[in-house]
Amino acid sequence: MHRRTPIFIVTSSRPRVGKTLIARALTEYFCAQSRPVAAFDVNPDEFKLIDHLPAYTAAASLADTRGEMALFDQLVLEDDVPKVVDLNHQLLDRFFSVIQQIDFATEARRRAIAPVVLFVADADERSRQGYAMIKGRFPDLPLVPVLNENVPRVSAYRANFPPTRLGGEPIGVPALTPVVRSVVDRLNFSFVGYIQKTNDKTSELYDWMRVVFIAFRELEVRLLLGEITPQLKHSA
Repeated sequence: MHRRTPIFIVTSSRPRVGKTLIARALTEYFCAQSRPVAAFDVNPDEFKLIDHLPAYTAAASLADTRGEMALFDQLVLEDDVPKVVDLNHQLLDRFFSVIQQIDFATEARRRAIAPVVLFVADADERSRQGYAMIKGRFPDLPLVPVLNENVPRVSAYRANFPPTRLGGEPIGVPALTPVVRSVVDRLNFSFVGYIQKTNDKTSELYDWMRVVFIAFRELEVRLLLGEITPQLKHSA
């Protein structure tokens, strides 16, 4: 079996829910394993991912057809390089409309590409609607809720983001204290650099990275099993 190349689309329906932080951590998750990775910052006028990870990130635009083509041409490259897309909440509908218009799902299957959406949830009704929109329009697209404990009232809105058939259970992201978050938000901060330099494996940040990186690893396994299962059924 040829393993498919993953594309992780990290998005939300609301600002300031930790979307770019999760995209950063996911990109550096691959870097920590010395695996190639390509990230795309789709945040008009406020590029953030590229500011933190310029060596791995390209700015992308959905403002016109040329920008859309440039982005999606990169996403369907048959280069075996995992992709991370940091998608602005204001472009959520536009991005998924383009996916539908160009029949991205068919092209992805043809080129052995496995897209998955990581949707960062919050209590706002627009967030529930955005999640429901993706779930309803793209039933064959793995959709995984991300529950960031830095976003208030996680337990109250968790039920608004039920697991999907292909995406599975939500990913939980622990809260960071304001002091640690201020360190992580510095432009020169690197998760991989921190791992390489720290001797304190009991620190809050090390524990946060351990939990999040394990969640990413389990997500990769989940996607792989999703690819294997239909073939096992066919063989049986």
